[in-house]
Parts: sequence; structure tokens; C-alpha cells
Amino acid sequence: MRRLLLAALFVLVAAPPASAQVGYDPALSPYRDIRSGRYLELFGGKMFGSGGSIQVGPRDGAVMGARVNFRAKNTIQVSFGGWYANTVRNIVDADDSIATRVKPAIAHHLYGGEATLQFNFTGGKSWHSLAPYAGLGLGVVKGQPTPAADTSGYTFGTKLYFAPMLGTRVMLGQRAFIKAEAKAYFWNLKYPLNYSDEPSKQPGTGDVINAVNRSGRRSQYVPVPALLFGIGFAF
Repeated sequence: MRRLLLAALFVLVAAPPASAQVGYDPALSPYRDIRSGRYLELFGGKMFGSGGSIQVGPRDGAVMGARVNFRAKNTIQVSFGGWYANTVRNIVDADDSIATRVKPAIAHHLYGGEATLQFNFTGGKSWHSLAPYAGLGLGVVKGQPTPAADTSGYTFGTKLYFAPMLGTRVMLGQRAFIKAEAKAYFWNLKYPLNYSDEPSKQPGTGDVINAVNRSGRRSQYVPVPALLFGIGFAF
């Protein structure tokens, strides 16, 4: 009986430490909760446009902007914001000879507004402070008025665009983050009719086409890649 009582006492004393070993210590988890709510985000970076096949569209330039993020409890985030880009573009004279019709680049300012739907891969948590995501932006962009030097009839105007993105946030605690994002703006460039005409200074002969717009297409969707960096604060 004495041995039985000693054994029972040993079990009672040893039981609490043993139960403490069950499960995983939350302090050691690589996952951390991300605060729900609103974040003000400021971002900047660079666009890397090609100008399209005719080279009259927006090309390289700095971009900056701001947006407000509304993060849902789990994986979905919605954002609204605006941006400005100081790009350049070429003037193309459709009547000039092939060697000289593409003129030096000029400044071309863009102003955009965008709504973004973002999918957070790690849901409402970060992993080792990282919160990778993918998303899609839908927006409107307006180009500056066509300068007097451009008599070709081309104008960028105002157009809708879509912009897929892939990036990650680095969470700095519960109320701030920094981010890096790869993005591509897709918009439709429209070309004037005279781009399909033979240039008066060097018209084509027979099967040789010297027109600026050799394909004859009046419009073209053009991707403009961008690399963006930002910082956000909860408010």
C-alpha cells in the first residue's frame, strides 16, 4: 500500500510539467498576426516602357503615388489610390524619311487613379515578417496634352488600364511595413490614320512598305513594367 501511495504521489507531481510540453510554443512560431484595418501607403519606383512598336507611347520614367489599404480579416485586401509618372516619349513624323522621322524623346507626364484587389498568400499572418501577395489593379490614366511640336495627330489621351502585380511586404511590428512590388501596366495605344500612309519624303515602292504603321493596326495593347517600393502605416 505504501508503494502504491508513493507511486500515485509521483504521478501527481510529474503531471503538470508533462502537460506543459503538449502543443507548440506560440512565441517560437514563424507566423505573426497582421493587424486588420486601414494602412496609408506611400510608394515610388520606375517604369520601363518600350513605347510600343511605333515608339510613341510612354517609356522610362519615375513613378510615385499613395493609396489606402483596407485589409480584410484573412486573405483579401482592397486598395484605392493615385499615382504620377514623369515618363518620356518620342515624336514620330509620318511624312519624314525613315532615318529621321523618330525625333528625340520629350517629357510625357501621366496621372492615374486605381483600385486594387490583392490576395495575401499567408492570409492574415506574416511568415518570418514576410507577407507575399499577388493582385490586380484597375484604373484610369490621363496623359498630358500633346505638345505643339507633335503634328502627327497622335495623342495618348485618357484610357482605362489593368495592372497585375506580385510582391511582398516586410512587417515592422503591427503598425508598419515596407514593400517591394513588380507590376505591369497594360493600356491601349491608338494610332492616327496617317501612320499607315507612305511618307512623302520616302514613299515605298512595290512590295516595300515605308509607312510608320506597317501592320495597319489602329491600336495596340502595350505592357509597361514597373518596379515599386513603398512604406505603409496603420491609422
